[in-house]
Amino acid sequence: MYWGTVESVTSEFGVRMLPEVCMRTTLTFGIAQFGWFLRTPDEHSASIWSRPSFDSFGIIDLSERPRVLKHQVVRSRLEELLEDLVEVDPFPAECELAESFSVSRETIRQALRELLLDGRIERRRRMTVVAGPKILQPLSIDSYTEAARERGMEAGRFLVGWTHMTADAWLAERLALSVGDPVLQLERVFTTAGVRIGLDTTRLPAHRYPDLEPDFEVSSSLYAEFARRGINFGRTEDTIETALPDAREAALLHVDARTPMFVLKRQSYDEHGVLIEFRRSLYRGDRMAFTQTMYPD
Repeated sequence: MYWGTVESVTSEFGVRMLPEVCMRTTLTFGIAQFGWFLRTPDEHSASIWSRPSFDSFGIIDLSERPRVLKHQVVRSRLEELLEDLVEVDPFPAECELAESFSVSRETIRQALRELLLDGRIERRRRMTVVAGPKILQPLSIDSYTEAARERGMEAGRFLVGWTHMTADAWLAERLALSVGDPVLQLERVFTTAGVRIGLDTTRLPAHRYPDLEPDFEVSSSLYAEFARRGINFGRTEDTIETALPDAREAALLHVDARTPMFVLKRQSYDEHGVLIEFRRSLYRGDRMAFTQTMYPD
């Protein structure tokens, strides 16, 4: 991973690089986890783990090169093991791996945590299995299910519940309502190939969607329902953040409460600038990545 500015980028090895001029750039946003803040006491004291030498390149001062930590060495070995496994194959347990590599279980946990965040493995209830490729979700107005099906993936939704509420000051501001106005909330879980991927909470100004609850088929696209009612999108304002799920969200998505999540917050407006919805979508960071193609002005 590289950090830098528009003028230059500095790599983790200390190399200064200039950006290339591109006609088109595609960015993919994923959740990464760094090992340096996850060291165990043993790893802090170990001094024999070091990066491969880059002497031949003449690009760094070898006295300043960072060390390779034990869990990174273990992770490399686990990645070799993954090459011989296929999707949904069971992955060895922590205790078995710790004994095999003669390291602590905490070292194994750190290696597994990084593989989990990279989407190489996933937890299913009480077991760990080999994961399939991460789902690349384009940043667009289309719904998640529509985008997934366009890519040939099996996608679905199931209802968590409808809630009738009144707008407090916070929600009234986001839905362009007055405090106390009626609000309709729809909460659903998104699935891909039977795996729970996201939790979607949509809040709607109730006056704009009469009889939505009895008329709407909850396994279908809400955006298609908007179009059926003559409501067309003019623009959306999206914000993407990262977070950890609370206990309820983790239970609904069948994940550990330490699983990192993407949080997409969206306010949608029609072609007249009237607000359509306020939506909060929680996506699993171990199974999802967002991609965006950009062109110069």
